Amino acid sequence: MNTKEKILITALELYNAQGISSITSRHIAAEMGISAGNLHYHFKHTDEIIISLYNRLSEAFSDIISKMNLTGIDGPGAFRVFIDQTFEIIYRYRFIFLHAVEISLRIPSVRKDYQQLMKRRTDEFMAIFRQLIRKGVFREDFPDKVWKALVTHAFIVIDFWLSNNELVNNFKGKKAISHYSEVFLTMFYPYMTSKAQAGFEL
Repeated sequence: MNTKEKILITALELYNAQGISSITSRHIAAEMGISAGNLHYHFKHTDEIIISLYNRLSEAFSDIISKMNLTGIDGPGAFRVFIDQTFEIIYRYRFIFLHAVEISLRIPSVRKDYQQLMKRRTDEFMAIFRQLIRKGVFREDFPDKVWKALVTHAFIVIDFWLSNNELVNNFKGKKAISHYSEVFLTMFYPYMTSKAQAGFEL
């Protein structure tokens, strides 16, 4: 593993544990046992580290969407797997979600990219919903306006469940992922056909 990769892994661990405001490049370098100058050779500012980690988050989301597009979603089970993978990624990069507003104000390019990302994700989720309607998993008697609103509801939960966990439950690791992915999935239960509901474990 090269030094640049080690910097990103160490920074991710520190940001997840302590947030972004209290962690400087010197903290990251000290944790790694390297000089600050060595770190700055790879990343001139900590903002560059945050941007690199944000880009990895975005790429991870794109990867699971691409895989899902290849395999398709043929029922509630496949949808559950997709959601579980999504929540695992969110937890892996949780500092970004817990400090989203601070990061967007501090790094305008991240704010701009996030807005563009949400537009793409909205289209992707609408495509997923249409696929689930065709497969008989979701009901077909709702207008597009309802599905678009559901996408918004979904992203609100996706973006802020970690804050709820920090303030209310403080679950860690797999327990946090399992609990909140289950809460998220129940949001779709009223939109499922009776057949899909019968095969859906609450």
